[in-house]
Amino acid sequence: MTDRKATLAEEQRAVDYAYACYERRFATNRETFRPSEITDSRAGTAFIRDVAPEVRFEGDLGGEALVIARVDVDEDGESGTWYIGRRNVRDESHDTFVVSWQTPMATEWMLRRPDAPGGMRLRRRLRCERDKVKDYRDEIKAAPPAARPPQPAVTPSPAVAPPAAEDEPAAAGEAAAEQPAASPADGLKDFLLEDLERARDGHMRDIVETIQREQLLLVSDERKGVLIVQGGPGTGKTAVGLHRMSWLLYNRHFKTGEVLVVGPHPGFLRYVRGVLPRLGTRDVTAVELNRLWDEPRGAEPLAARLVKSDARMAEVLRRAVAGIPRSRVIGRLREDSFSFVFEGVRLAVPGETLRGFMDGDEHAPFASRKRGFAARLVDHLMNLHAEEMPRRTDTDVRHRVARDPEVAGLVNKIWPNVTAESVLRGLLGDPAVLRAASDGVLTQEEQAAIARPPAARVGEEPWSREDRVCLEELRVLLNGEGPPRYRHIMVDEAQDLTPMQARSLARRCPAGSMTVLGDLAQATGDHTYQDWSVLGAALAGEDGWHLEELTVGYRVPREVMEFAEVLGRTVSPQAAFPRSIRPVGPDAITMVPVAASALRDEVLARAQALVSPGDDRSVAVIVPEAWRDEVPSARASLPEGRATVLTVAEAKGLEFDHVVLAEPAEIAAVNPGGPGLLYVAITRCTRSLVIVHAAAIPPVLLPATDDPEEGDLVIDASAPPAEPGDPSSDTGFEAFIADLEAMVREERRSTVHEGVRHALISELYTAGLVPVVDSPTADVICDGTGGKVLYEVLGEGGNTYRRMRDAVLRILEVQHAEGEPADHRFLVLPEPPAEPWAPEVLTEAFGMSVIWRAEGRWIGGNVDLALGRAKSRSQDAARSAGETAERPAAAR
Repeated sequence: MTDRKATLAEEQRAVDYAYACYERRFATNRETFRPSEITDSRAGTAFIRDVAPEVRFEGDLGGEALVIARVDVDEDGESGTWYIGRRNVRDESHDTFVVSWQTPMATEWMLRRPDAPGGMRLRRRLRCERDKVKDYRDEIKAAPPAARPPQPAVTPSPAVAPPAAEDEPAAAGEAAAEQPAASPADGLKDFLLEDLERARDGHMRDIVETIQREQLLLVSDERKGVLIVQGGPGTGKTAVGLHRMSWLLYNRHFKTGEVLVVGPHPGFLRYVRGVLPRLGTRDVTAVELNRLWDEPRGAEPLAARLVKSDARMAEVLRRAVAGIPRSRVIGRLREDSFSFVFEGVRLAVPGETLRGFMDGDEHAPFASRKRGFAARLVDHLMNLHAEEMPRRTDTDVRHRVARDPEVAGLVNKIWPNVTAESVLRGLLGDPAVLRAASDGVLTQEEQAAIARPPAARVGEEPWSREDRVCLEELRVLLNGEGPPRYRHIMVDEAQDLTPMQARSLARRCPAGSMTVLGDLAQATGDHTYQDWSVLGAALAGEDGWHLEELTVGYRVPREVMEFAEVLGRTVSPQAAFPRSIRPVGPDAITMVPVAASALRDEVLARAQALVSPGDDRSVAVIVPEAWRDEVPSARASLPEGRATVLTVAEAKGLEFDHVVLAEPAEIAAVNPGGPGLLYVAITRCTRSLVIVHAAAIPPVLLPATDDPEEGDLVIDASAPPAEPGDPSSDTGFEAFIADLEAMVREERRSTVHEGVRHALISELYTAGLVPVVDSPTADVICDGTGGKVLYEVLGEGGNTYRRMRDAVLRILEVQHAEGEPADHRFLVLPEPPAEPWAPEVLTEAFGMSVIWRAEGRWIGGNVDLALGRAKSRSQDAARSAGETAERPAAAR
């Protein structure tokens, strides 16, 4: 037996032993806690003992492997071998044989680096299919591993066999093919990629076996406050959040009933519902975001939604409640005094005193302030009564004073009984009230956007989703009645939260302990954010918030992520864009142009073709929101359980092996959030993406070349051509070129623009180059010593980051219009950047260099290359290596 086969056999025996011990626990529980023989003769039922919920009678791994790794540790004067797995398992001597990955000890072992193993002699990852060991990789191997795993201290029962001797053959060991030794990093990557090849079955799997170090660091993050995890498609941020929830519960940071999971839609919750139970965590409350508030009765235009969901609306509502006490009632009292006869005694309170009673804690709820006013008034009246009737003692006088119709009437006139619904109805329906509450907070246009006439009755008000959130805010302001509270909340797809929704979530978690997951590039909501500071501040409590980024993509194919990169960076220029480690091949993306009349049939046909009897991979058809009414019938035409049809909003947070995407231009045109929706739709696949379109593809998605031999796309020529006269044929590109040329002509009317452009042209001529200066779409093109260079010149005011960011998209459009990719791209500014950090951000985010002229000289990144004074590093490297003149694919 070879060493590798012997090792596999050894590990198989250990895994068999672990499963035997694991199953024995349930057998013991069934025997110990089985129903008693005592029965109720009348009911005919057996007596069942009260059993603690943690006592289980069956395994709960959900088909996943129990054991994931082995560690041999020799430190602190002790040495031993342990296995790491999904559950703690003890042997017959009650010694730990398998350590749960959630324990601090196992977490610390898994986080050790190969270059700093400490006393760890061996860390071996095991790839198991349930109880069968299929492969292993040694990540840390400082010394030969122990000869065998620890033996039980007592003779095992017949039901539990110890690991066999080393020379005993094992089925898994005999069946496993010999493999060459691999480095620890390569081995782990192999395990991960093998796992990614598994078919998606419509449910999320845990990542215990393949969790990466940067993910585990976040899972075991014990810092207080709000942890925001920014991660692009396929980086595993949702898995990190769920595993962190389980890790915190396992280590008793919280109890099960104290945590809440918030997801974007019901499909997402169905997708992830099995993860926590497989991790050993049960009874966690999970809810769709919109279910946190009552069901809306109506919808509103975008302008109204933007105002009502903005954080400023909280101040408007606060002012509306603060303006409810009607102090003017006091001024209308006869002789500015409240006077009445109580049991034969006239009592009078001056108006000035009444106004003083209205003072109190401005931050207290309305109802509390009303009670305070009433208490102070009654106390004062009692004192007046005692002065007039000093010899009369009556313990019930306070109650009678408070209930006197005159007193109660005054209190309710000044502090009327109101509800959240009546306050919001009055605010939106009364221009004077709205103006008073919004002055200096909302513009007149914003006030007009949310104003609406009240319905005939409160019960008929068409409360929108935004209204429901405002009503919650009002209930807190009026009565202090907040929603249910939790000690920890996990919220996914958080980039789509509105500021008012974020306030509501923070209200549910006063301790400010949250795991917040999102990707700013996948923003599809009414509000977009340049960074996480707005939401972080709204969600955080006194412990603040901190941001971590996941930058490695594991599930979405590399080709798809590269295809979507410009779009993602356009949506969120400052968010870290993930780099996928998962290659699939040149056919990962297929473009299918069709006639408009054949679009829907072609979409379904493509999905049907991806469903094969011998393949259980999942297929999703993602369609524009406008197709929602057609989704049920389209879904019925596909094999149930194998393929589904969803709108982009319904696909958020999900993943499928194959995706057929219909009409990206229609998705991108949605306002607001269209580009983010398209980015979401493109990045839902783990194997292949088919784009079927009749309208022109949005320019931001067009490849650098249409040649399938050189590009990353396959243009399917077998698809039916566009119909004659169809506006989606050639006219789309022609219109794109026409718009581009019109913008160039307009820019060249600017003397600032032309002054900068001609200064650049002069510099290039001085360097002995011959630039192209008469292109109808490009400002300047030049073939220099560093390859082809494309320049975009900005005119007056073009030195701001916003203008430069817009120019990035423009130069990519120009590159497409020119029909040939450039080796280098430069933005040329009329003056130094307004924000000093902008050039570095543009270089890192978009690979775009920025230069400008100041004090008689050119300044900026790669300025010598831009002006034809230096060769590119890639050319120098290529020549020194003796490469051919053909540029490598990566450079193209």
